[in-house]
Amino acid sequence: MYHSFAEIEKKAHKLKPKPVSVLYPDDPDVMRSIADGFTQELIQPILVGNQSRIEETAEAVGFSRNKFKIIDERDPQKAADLCVDMAANGEVSFVVKGNIITSYLYRSLIRNAKVLKQKQTTCTLCFHQAKNIGKIFIITDPGVNIYPDMECKRYILENAINTLTRIGYKRPKVMVLSAVSPAISTTASANEAEELQRLIDENKMLNCEFCNSGNLCTAYFENSIKTEDFPDIFLAPNIDTGNILVKTMDHLGGGIRQCVTVGGGIIMLTPSRSDGYANRMATLSLGVVLSSSQEGTR
Repeated sequence: MYHSFAEIEKKAHKLKPKPVSVLYPDDPDVMRSIADGFTQELIQPILVGNQSRIEETAEAVGFSRNKFKIIDERDPQKAADLCVDMAANGEVSFVVKGNIITSYLYRSLIRNAKVLKQKQTTCTLCFHQAKNIGKIFIITDPGVNIYPDMECKRYILENAINTLTRIGYKRPKVMVLSAVSPAISTTASANEAEELQRLIDENKMLNCEFCNSGNLCTAYFENSIKTEDFPDIFLAPNIDTGNILVKTMDHLGGGIRQCVTVGGGIIMLTPSRSDGYANRMATLSLGVVLSSSQEGTR
């Protein structure tokens, strides 16, 4: 398992460079990260989008035109579909989101999952490093599924467990977040947590350990939180809760975040458009490590 993003970056530099498709890299920070990712032998990029803008941006940051391939596609949805198709066909190891709204890529992943006709769901996994917590943990799903039902939550959780297991987390500890209210005896999210626990007990899901509580306040009442007791996965009841928790961890908790969206066996790096160069470089390393572990299971 990994205790910090620095460990992930160190591991990524020991692996072979990965072919990747980059959607709309016509932003200086995006292009600089792609250029340095290439120079540091992390990635071999295929850039997809408006060719003239890509070439102008590459020239502006000093990225030589002969170092990468460009596919000129100016329709954002067609460009997103093309990037995802390359990943689905094995032409690239993962997809990198550039200067574009994430929903285009979400639609492409969902389309690909429907083609496969498998029981699964597309979801975003936000990897976090926080002060005083000596390991990387995941918050999901703050990006795709608005109000996931029980079946959807099951597949979101399995995505997260599977991802962490592949990178060395032997039995991820899961907290299914749920509100506690004196006005009602139970909540839908609490009932779903019980159902997920039953599936685990009956060996109908991937191996993990469940927290008895649905929030940190009751789980660690009057006790300091220790890394070994802290959840590896937080399963949010809905997209609002997940998004608020992720933003709180970033901006109030002083944490570091890297976002990955998965579905149908495809890995897609989905940093915020506001994320700068350093964050994007770290995300590239995470993509290299995750895709290497996935390739090892095929």
